[in-house]
Amino acid sequence: MKRQPRVIPAVVTVGLLIGLMPAPAGAWPGDLDGSFGACGVSRVDVLPGTASVARAAALQSDGKVVVAGSSDDRGLVMRFDGGALDPTFGVAGRNRVRVSGVGRYFAIAPTSAGGAVVAGDRTNGAVVDTIVARFRPNGTLDPTFHANGRLTVDIGGNDSARAVASLNDGRVLAAGNANTGGYVARFGNDGTPDTSWDGDGRVTGLALMVRAIATRVDGSVYVAGSTSTSSSDWRIIRLSSDGSVDTSFGGSSGLTVDIGGQDVITAIVIQPDGKVVAAGFGKGASGHGQTVVRRYLDDGTPDSSFTNYRDSFGINDAPSALTRQPDGHLVVAVNSKVGSDNDIVLARLGADGTPDDGFGAGGVSVVDAGRRSAVNAVVAPPDGRILAIGSVRDAGLDVVGLFRFQPDSSTSGVPTQGVVVDGFGGLHGWSAGCHAAPAGFVGGGYWPGWDIVRGVASLPGSAGLTVDAYGGVHGFTFGDGSMPKVVSGAYWGGQDIVRGIATVPEGTGGFVLDLSGGLHPFSVNGGPMPVAPAGAPYWAGLDVARGVALTPDGGGGYIVDLAGGVHAFGNAPAPNSSALMWPGQDVARGITVAPDGSGGWVLDYFGGLHRFGTGGDRRPPAPVGGPYWAGFAIARGVAALP
Repeated sequence: MKRQPRVIPAVVTVGLLIGLMPAPAGAWPGDLDGSFGACGVSRVDVLPGTASVARAAALQSDGKVVVAGSSDDRGLVMRFDGGALDPTFGVAGRNRVRVSGVGRYFAIAPTSAGGAVVAGDRTNGAVVDTIVARFRPNGTLDPTFHANGRLTVDIGGNDSARAVASLNDGRVLAAGNANTGGYVARFGNDGTPDTSWDGDGRVTGLALMVRAIATRVDGSVYVAGSTSTSSSDWRIIRLSSDGSVDTSFGGSSGLTVDIGGQDVITAIVIQPDGKVVAAGFGKGASGHGQTVVRRYLDDGTPDSSFTNYRDSFGINDAPSALTRQPDGHLVVAVNSKVGSDNDIVLARLGADGTPDDGFGAGGVSVVDAGRRSAVNAVVAPPDGRILAIGSVRDAGLDVVGLFRFQPDSSTSGVPTQGVVVDGFGGLHGWSAGCHAAPAGFVGGGYWPGWDIVRGVASLPGSAGLTVDAYGGVHGFTFGDGSMPKVVSGAYWGGQDIVRGIATVPEGTGGFVLDLSGGLHPFSVNGGPMPVAPAGAPYWAGLDVARGVALTPDGGGGYIVDLAGGVHAFGNAPAPNSSALMWPGQDVARGITVAPDGSGGWVLDYFGGLHRFGTGGDRRPPAPVGGPYWAGFAIARGVAALP
């Protein structure tokens, strides 16, 4: 093993920091709300033993949130008040509606009466038809709508609704797709076809695949989605109040935009000034989806005062929802996939389309809530706590999932979950800023009575790695994770030379730390061997290093020495506190960094976790629920989950 001398960055000690600590960094808007559910994520098991999913959500005038989806073979409607199921709605906040066959709701809108209207489809054998239902404020079906509160409509061939709206006078619009193309159907307050809408209550054969609609006060309707061609483009058509195509918006075929490759609009919002904001994806030559947001004027021309937004957060991004906050900020919810792992992303833009640097990291908040988590809707309640809604994995099933984010006024740090490994390979969960430690670990290797494990690292998608004293890397999972496959780049059989392990943010590889501070790359699931950031400390011939962690962007990191000194390298900001130093003592056993990079934790050999801050950020929240072996020096590594 060839080692090159490296410059050792300055170590920051507690003694040097007394009186020099910077002021707190302030709020963390965009981080998950640790006071909500399990570290910001709430799992709603609608019917134990059956799968459920939320596909749409809407904000009522009183601030409550109505949600639509499916539970097993039934359509599902729920209402939440302050993030909790509203007991005054349906049965314990929910209503599962039986149909002949399999029912699914894809869209929901509030009614002026305080209830909600939903739309989706019913599959009965080989036949798929549109379904529409209206609910009263108490969550029961509204009998004044089509006599029993629901109706089934055959638009033509197999058809399904993907969007719905309720007008102030009680009329209902449902839009979707049929064998003949896109359609928009309008129903009277009593559920009968509104014949003033294109003569028979439905406009069919629209030249687009419908994904979203939005109504204007003059009765006109924007219908958005994509062209029906194999290489689809964005398309928005505006229909007049009688259902005819309004050619003043983009012409007879509406507004068509070629973003590049396969392009689809997934959500639209009409601003108070009448401008239309569209969010969706564009796939270029690589075929990888990118999040795109644009704004258009009343005649369909691009709004030059709005900065077109285009970004990607994973290998394949699929924006699912868009909302506008009362202050004009735009929030886009995105499913961002890398392999089989899906992250939930919120991107917040200012009124001019530029990323809001006061939200998350550079206007972006990323949540890894498990490999199969998904977001399908987003709302902005009056309390400022953005609520994203979709599904998460729980006990082997997909169930309704809610993700709540801290408001702009928050001063709480990012809630964090993590794992500590003991010398035998036992994995123990902990949390900070919330009270939900991960559990149910599988794999990782276990050698009872043999002090052989030297570190632990996390991977995206509810998985991780442990490393033994010789450099052997062992995968583990929890929740819905899949077991990682590792190709190690270094192994010292029979020699106790390893002191830690870290993974790159993408989860495609990482580094094993040797006792002198050397970093040795390895690959995960066929990923490339990573290159270590420059400037890591190195103590040639000395057994000094005790743990390593990388920053969230992978461009730098920290190595902790045996006495608790924290050494920054690469682009990592210098620590502004070292939490606790043990001069002359071999006490430290690991280090990890908070998911947002605002500090981290040093692990001592009893399992104690000691906070440190970085740059201008204050220390992260104090950990709770973790293991502690007083008098037994058995802790060997620590990792925070992404």
